[in-house]
Amino acid sequence: MSRHTLLLIAGAPIFCLLVLLNVGGYRYGVSDQAFYIPVVLRGLDPSLYPHDAPLLAVQNQLLAFDDWFSSIVAMSGVSVPAAFFVSYLAGLSLLYAAAVSIGRTVYRTWWGVGAFVVALTIRHRITDTAVNTLESYLHPRILAFAVGLTAVAIFLRGRTRIACLTVVVALLLHPTTAIWFAVWIGVAALISDRSSRDWLLAIAGVTVIAGVFLLVNTFRDQLVVMDETWSSVLQSKDYLVATDWPLVTWFAHLGSALIIAAIYRYRHALRCTTERETGLVVGSAVLLLIFLVSVPLSAAGLALIVQLQFNRVFWLLDIFAICYAVWLLVESPLSIHGVGRPVAGAFSAPRARRVVVAALVAATVVRGGYVMGIERAGHPLVQVNLSATDWTAVMMWAGERPVGTHFLADPGHAWRYGSSVRAASGRDVYLEEIKDIGIAIYSSTVAHRIAERIADLGDFSTLDASRARRLARRYNLHYLITEHSLDLPRAHRHGRFTVYDLRADHRVASTTSLSPLH
Repeated sequence: MSRHTLLLIAGAPIFCLLVLLNVGGYRYGVSDQAFYIPVVLRGLDPSLYPHDAPLLAVQNQLLAFDDWFSSIVAMSGVSVPAAFFVSYLAGLSLLYAAAVSIGRTVYRTWWGVGAFVVALTIRHRITDTAVNTLESYLHPRILAFAVGLTAVAIFLRGRTRIACLTVVVALLLHPTTAIWFAVWIGVAALISDRSSRDWLLAIAGVTVIAGVFLLVNTFRDQLVVMDETWSSVLQSKDYLVATDWPLVTWFAHLGSALIIAAIYRYRHALRCTTERETGLVVGSAVLLLIFLVSVPLSAAGLALIVQLQFNRVFWLLDIFAICYAVWLLVESPLSIHGVGRPVAGAFSAPRARRVVVAALVAATVVRGGYVMGIERAGHPLVQVNLSATDWTAVMMWAGERPVGTHFLADPGHAWRYGSSVRAASGRDVYLEEIKDIGIAIYSSTVAHRIAERIADLGDFSTLDASRARRLARRYNLHYLITEHSLDLPRAHRHGRFTVYDLRADHRVASTTSLSPLH
């Protein structure tokens, strides 16, 4: 085994470690897993979430993730938390491999490849898109992005058919991420791969026909303008409509496009580009154009346009800009080792390249140290299961209640206490405000349901026994979890949390399927 191969193999765990530091450590059950854990659990046991199944189904109809992931978990026999962690590491490893492969086609030296790989470990937010380049938990979006980058790497190496098949895999993971890779690579292939144009155009035609069929049948309800209630529920998701963006966001995103255009022009003048790279640049321009066309349509509230979240194209442009910026710093004649030297000698300064790579390593280590040592002080680097807290203990108790038990908790419980009722206990909950509103993007019915529940609940901190009972009667709620003391029968208590029994006024309707309290 060659020295380079050994270094590449050793680089994967180092890459994963740097990512873990920069995201503040791996955590199970947080953020968007409030949705993904329940759909996987329901894939394993379809009887779960009888109250919330219609809500979960709205977003899940776009995904195949839960179907194949649940099957893998069932066949392997591993726990859901363990399966999520293994998949998380697999996604990071694939991202690393894709970055190395792309680097080998764009850069002339291993220093350039190394700098690109290290640069990707520095987590940052794609402004006003609700997307981070890396996450501290398993998200199918990150898996789809890693697979999409793999498709880009394969395309750059001249294998268009395999690249397109790889994009199909990404579509099975997270369609609203993968669709932009399909456009990016599809346009690039049409521009640069003449031998593939006929079958690419045929596939494009079939895709258009299939898309029209889906719009007319499956997604015809999305070809509407969002009503006032639907729009008001989504007000907190201000990233959805680009006309609401501040100027700095526009400068940031258009800046990425300008970086790509300027550096490509410079590389082309130096004769460093390939036809396939040119295709990707044209594909980037098409992505930007598609986004600009979508802006007035999303501002008008056309549901399907809002749901497709065209702003995600800037995630792809961001990584392309990073790739080019690394080349400018490490290998271009304008880099620190090339100033004042002829172009012919601009690629022979390993010491200066080491300085740039060392600076990037220092940046990611310092940032990771700050995140783990200050922002996330006291938290483990890897947390495969839910953290041992009072809330988690209450969730364990809740998970022991019969399937169909319906809980009322603070609508902000997921971010306030670290995990959602659905993800941590496998039971239904009246409202999990952040994720439920995220799901409302895809359904007017869900948006109206959430608006109604928010209005009926009011301020949770002022909830009294009388209002809790009224909610219980209307929504068939069984238990209330709160930190406040109320004049209700107590069912369970752990630490600062008390669980109150809301079934007293409607036992005939709600207790027939519930066993007595332990």
